[in-house]
Amino acid sequence: MKKILIIYASAGDGHKKAAEALYRQFQDVASDAEVVFIDSLNYTTRFFKFFYKRIYIILIKYIPWLWGCFYYMLNNRFFFLVARPFRILVNKANSKKLINFLIKEQFDIIISTHFFAPEVISRFKERHPLSAFLINVVTDFKAHLYWIAKHVDRYVVAAESVRQGFVDQGVDVEKIVVYGIPVRKRFSIPVSREKAREALNLPPDKFTILVMGGGLGVGPIKEVVSNLQRLDFDCQIIVVCGHNNLLVRDLEAMANTFIKKTHIKGFCHNIDMLMAASEVMVSKAGGITVSESLARGLPIICIKPIPGQESGNAEFLSDHKVGFWLKNHLEINDTIKKLFYSTHDTEELRSEILSLARPDSAKEIADLAIGMIR
Repeated sequence: MKKILIIYASAGDGHKKAAEALYRQFQDVASDAEVVFIDSLNYTTRFFKFFYKRIYIILIKYIPWLWGCFYYMLNNRFFFLVARPFRILVNKANSKKLINFLIKEQFDIIISTHFFAPEVISRFKERHPLSAFLINVVTDFKAHLYWIAKHVDRYVVAAESVRQGFVDQGVDVEKIVVYGIPVRKRFSIPVSREKAREALNLPPDKFTILVMGGGLGVGPIKEVVSNLQRLDFDCQIIVVCGHNNLLVRDLEAMANTFIKKTHIKGFCHNIDMLMAASEVMVSKAGGITVSESLARGLPIICIKPIPGQESGNAEFLSDHKVGFWLKNHLEINDTIKKLFYSTHDTEELRSEILSLARPDSAKEIADLAIGMIR
């Protein structure tokens, strides 16, 4: 029996969501294989796991400019090479449990949706026997040096521009496939706006705006929602606050001042239906969120993306003219008005968005992996 490992790191929700989509796909198409799904940080020291997750959350919530500095510095080859020995030393010292697990289990193929595990595995493979193939699934729309590891067999990327970015950074083009970022299978199932609204008990004829702040519910969401109340046409607003319970309470306290019908939600498992029910989304630019919005043909307005990977994702949308990257949340209303009053242009935009979508990414990755180990 073949053994397949799906591995991620729980630094943000996106890497886990991509890994879950792959895990479910393999359960469907590889019933004759043993498929294992793990968080790589559970196989590190307690200290490392705690600070790896906590530092990331603190940086993106409270000091995003500092995270951006680290991101751009580490994508500069000089700074990357200077920092690399320290990175290798820290990862090696804290990942012995992961390596022992891999030696014991002897997987045929390892598929990672985060850059931590491939770096550790690749370094180990340089000096020790580990026959598993290694696939790196890049979960953003911009190439970055920290995704590159010597013994990665395949890189799966979101778009041709990302492939070219990795080629420019020295990766062999033959190792790179453009399959997209894996999203849950439900995003590949078309759902009409009318059916989605009926399932969600929403009025069928109201222009619908979806506002999200990622799994952590960050960004100027309260300001955005307050500003949307000033729109000069009838509409409804759905606000998804993720795990940010304080944001839910704050919005509920503000609800009696809202003019528009505003639905306030916490963490949701039916984002696919909420996207299908909406005409436009205002959100952070996480790689998974962008991929899901592309699969649903949903225009996305990016506000205050985290400097680094999210600004790269927002840049991708802007460059391909399938989304809007606004510097100020006060510009959102003007953009939404254009979408509302220009129905023909909005439908053309939707077609352009769908042309970039890769809703079957998980299936393509699974087919690639199964082909590699047969």
